[in-house]
Amino acid sequence: MREDFSVKLRWHHCVDDDDPCWGYSRALYAYLAPVKAAIYYLGKCYGTTVRERWNYDAKRDVWDCIDQRTKNHRPIVAEFELPEGMNLTKELVDDIECLLIFRLQPPCNVQCKESRGKHRRPGMKVVCVGQAWPLSEKTFKDAG
Repeated sequence: MREDFSVKLRWHHCVDDDDPCWGYSRALYAYLAPVKAAIYYLGKCYGTTVRERWNYDAKRDVWDCIDQRTKNHRPIVAEFELPEGMNLTKELVDDIECLLIFRLQPPCNVQCKESRGKHRRPGMKVVCVGQAWPLSEKTFKDAG
């Protein structure tokens, strides 16, 4: 079944320790290269906070991969803007994260790079906006 809809991701820099984005519990986040427009890792939180996901113990392999590339990565965090009447479910967050990983191929991600498996929503369009989004490509369509 195909359902055409658009999700906007509003990306913010997460700079200061007291920045409210660290407390988001339903968000996507990414770790960027220090200068160039490159995403090393893209992740999600749903029930945990961005700060909890920042913890080394939460993703040792990811941190080791990032540390091989740089010690000066920058975090960004996205808030979801959904169509009126649509709920933000864990499944929707998973599907959006997987679509972006599949299309962007961040080097420190493992899952969703080769296949998206069940994480498909034909007709879904994800649009990345906000000053923190580092890439020229901003729109990602799920062809199913």
